[in-house]
Amino acid sequence: MTKSVQRAILFTIMVTVCGALSPRPTFDANVIAQTPTAGGQNPYIAELEKKLAGSENKPAEEVFKNIQILKGAPALRVLRIMTTGFSASLGVDCAHCHVPGDWEKEDKPQKETARKMWRLMNKLNQDLKESIGKGGVNCTTCHRGQIKPALSLTPTK
Repeated sequence: MTKSVQRAILFTIMVTVCGALSPRPTFDANVIAQTPTAGGQNPYIAELEKKLAGSENKPAEEVFKNIQILKGAPALRVLRIMTTGFSASLGVDCAHCHVPGDWEKEDKPQKETARKMWRLMNKLNQDLKESIGKGGVNCTTCHRGQIKPALSLTPTK
């Protein structure tokens, strides 16, 4: 069996195990931008957007401290990836991985886990590009709004 066939099989198994056949949770795409109580904008995001004013298109590493996986991306795009990619996909807010106000700190292991998962996602998408075409995997593929990835086809409540 060739390596590409093995990877395609692994990908198929991974997508199936991660719940591709189970119902997808439904949620408003802007849910992370809302606070659970006031219905206003997430205060962390509001704070960061104010700090970004005028620097939205600068490379992330020129605007934020301790950028490791999204170097070269525009600063505002990094913020959007964090809110819609990480936060919404895992059903968490910024404080899950970051120390609010001291965003660059490495105090929470979840931050490094997110980096490792980003690298895994990129490797899968790159390695399987021929097999999967334009599609790909992302945080939601497995997490589906939950902190822990789905480990069965039975939806969790």
